[in-house]
Amino acid sequence: MSVCDSALGGCAAVCRTAREPMADTAPPRAKAWLAVEHPGPWPAFGLPADLPPAAAEVLTVAPAYDVRPQLIRRPDRAGRAGGGDWTIYAAGGPPGARWLERRLTDDVADVAELDLAALSSGPAPGFGERVRDRLLLVCTHGKRDVCCARYGAPVARDLAARGLPVWETTHLGGDQFAANLVCLPDGTYHGLLDRASAAGVAFACLRGEVTPTHYRGRAGVGPA
Repeated sequence: MSVCDSALGGCAAVCRTAREPMADTAPPRAKAWLAVEHPGPWPAFGLPADLPPAAAEVLTVAPAYDVRPQLIRRPDRAGRAGGGDWTIYAAGGPPGARWLERRLTDDVADVAELDLAALSSGPAPGFGERVRDRLLLVCTHGKRDVCCARYGAPVARDLAARGLPVWETTHLGGDQFAANLVCLPDGTYHGLLDRASAAGVAFACLRGEVTPTHYRGRAGVGPA
């Protein structure tokens, strides 16, 4: 039996009780991000069987280029974006020159157009429209760890109800810190969020700020 299935209330509850430190727990190899809309269900590991093979291949090899692949869906589970299209986000760039692009498409296999090596280390590829505002991802990957659904789903729904640019996403790492939130394109991680704390952290992220009491670090850079 896993901690998340036990009477202890799950790994995130144990983490809160133990006051496990969060500092420097953001993934250092995530230099760029590739987020592809998929309404679910999401398997615990691997990719959904209905994902187009070309898209699945790109998402599978992306980590070898320090590109972090994520599946995303809207908190209302509507699935598709406006106009019947699917949404793909790409984000990257060095600190101080981060960029975020979005493409709306009827075929998520469009991700096969991306040069992953260039995405990891280069400027914006012109894959889609440039997004000037920031984007929020909240992990709700319950099949990977039930704590992510238990803590993450209410946070995602609440932020969406406030009109914030938030998507549910697959595993972000550090399940014990659920609810976990990442802000793109900055790559900043915040954890141990709940409905009482998430809005303040989210609004700060959208202003380009971090909240020290929930801050896990910035993806793509070393802990120091």
